[in-house]
Amino acid sequence: MKFWGIRAQIARLLTQYGLKKGAQVLDIPSGHGLFALEIAKVISSGNVHAIGLWNDLETFQAFSHSLHPVDQLYLHIIRYHIMDAVCLGFKTNSFDFVVNFLGFEDINMTRGKQGVIQAIKECHRVLRPGGIFQLTLCLEGDEPDERIAKEVFEMLGCNAIFYPKEFYIEELNHCGIQLLDEKWFHTHRKMTAQQAKEEISFACTETPSIFSSYEVRTMPFEVLWDRVKDRIEVHGMAYYSHLCVLVGQKE
Repeated sequence: MKFWGIRAQIARLLTQYGLKKGAQVLDIPSGHGLFALEIAKVISSGNVHAIGLWNDLETFQAFSHSLHPVDQLYLHIIRYHIMDAVCLGFKTNSFDFVVNFLGFEDINMTRGKQGVIQAIKECHRVLRPGGIFQLTLCLEGDEPDERIAKEVFEMLGCNAIFYPKEFYIEELNHCGIQLLDEKWFHTHRKMTAQQAKEEISFACTETPSIFSSYEVRTMPFEVLWDRVKDRIEVHGMAYYSHLCVLVGQKE
């Protein structure tokens, strides 16, 4: 998923807050490592520590071999760790930046709301004083296709949701991270009924196996699809139509 160059735009945005050559950066959770790669391309030296599950590391290793040769030059900067976001194995005040691209949905799936809160606390702990925390969320609007997308992932059963931005801002404030910036990327993307069917089928069937160690469960695809297919055929289903980027600084 290339996300229409948004990862690269966020990486460049962070240069306004001091992201530069030699920075020490943590990407939490990193998933397949695509955002970590964009950060590495910006800093060109230093270290980007990425954390994820075993299957994330395997995917990162697989896709790295197919990258453009220029992109492969930056892979040595990235160090991938199998690590739990709620209990980071890094020393306090270790990083200049802690960054994220849509990963807190996965934390909510595996650890719930308290896990999200604990992960934010851990991000604060490993940031040095004055360090920057960046968080990317998907927050759907009120158009019919956007309401459908929100409803689908609420019904899915695996807790694959983002909370309102106010929740994250409040938790950042509790930790001592002051909000500096809020930037939106309005893609207005939506899936056709066939694309939505494939996406929902994948989520229902594959999510439990991807997160098997956390006992994540989903609604059967046939049941979920039967509830929403008529509306999706009329309106389509939103696909990351509104991304919100929050940038804060540790006091």
